[in-house]
Amino acid sequence: MKTLNIGIIGAGRMGNAHAENLAKLGNAAVTAVYDIDPAKAAAFVGKYPGVAVKNSAEELVNAPEVELIVITSPTYCHKEGLLPAMATGKPIFCEKPLCRTQEDFDELAPLISSYKNLFAIGFVRRYSPGVALMEKLLAEGRIGKIVCSSVCCIFGAFKREWGDWFTDYGKSGGVMLDMLAHHCDLQNKFLGKPVSVYAQAMRLPKDLEKPRDYVSATAVYEGGVISNLECSWLRGGPSDTYMTVYGEKGALKLSDSAGVSFFDIGGAETKMEADEGITGHLQDDISGNMYATEIATVVDCALTGKPPKAGAKEAIEAMTFCQGMIRSAETGEVVRF
Repeated sequence: MKTLNIGIIGAGRMGNAHAENLAKLGNAAVTAVYDIDPAKAAAFVGKYPGVAVKNSAEELVNAPEVELIVITSPTYCHKEGLLPAMATGKPIFCEKPLCRTQEDFDELAPLISSYKNLFAIGFVRRYSPGVALMEKLLAEGRIGKIVCSSVCCIFGAFKREWGDWFTDYGKSGGVMLDMLAHHCDLQNKFLGKPVSVYAQAMRLPKDLEKPRDYVSATAVYEGGVISNLECSWLRGGPSDTYMTVYGEKGALKLSDSAGVSFFDIGGAETKMEADEGITGHLQDDISGNMYATEIATVVDCALTGKPPKAGAKEAIEAMTFCQGMIRSAETGEVVRF
């Protein structure tokens, strides 16, 4: 079995999370790491001895011992890793979202869409059994023609403080980009193409003692399907994430805490169980959650040439939706795609 050598740009939370899951695989090895903060790189090597510390993103991507490039740096830094990575022609996995600004998006979108090797984006929810089951049930026509949809992604225990890049709207995009990117991607997956979006958002106002963010958005999809999205980083409130898709024959609800349920026209609920291996053979071959399945699949795609569940097309479509939402919140106007 061939072992794929992997270099990671960004030794923070997600860099360590992916490294932990990669260490469980028999066909992958982390061989190099780069972080702008030398202390984080040193801590990373302390956990994974033998990994070479590189002095720049350029040095890492061009290292002969790196065959797959994994980019887990902060959102606003993604371009700094992506541009040299794409110049190598090597397989790339980049955490979501693709980037922060419209300017970076305009530069990166044509590059990733024409990239000749693997480009995968970190929409990890696509690798969850619940999403796979929702996709299967919708394709089977369980609820008939889709009428409308709603997303609730409420985080009531946000603990980031001022000074963290997550709390800087200019760097993270707040909940509209960092949190809702996943759900914009899934709405696109299940509903098709959005034609317009209108949003109102707090945008991490600096006049509050502690960082808080909130957005309420309404998107209209082709065929007139309406999608309402609510998302927050708050403090001292409930936390829950769920998506409900309503159809002519009932509704399907996907909840992080409760899985998938079908509701008939009378309102009766039936719990729906996912078949074993519904996300593919790797679900049975590895241990761990959807993050483990995701990175194992990316490694498999890099070795076999198979397409990922989320690639350039999905990255571009979700960013288009998110950037439209951001423009609407900033201008107070409906944004049409």
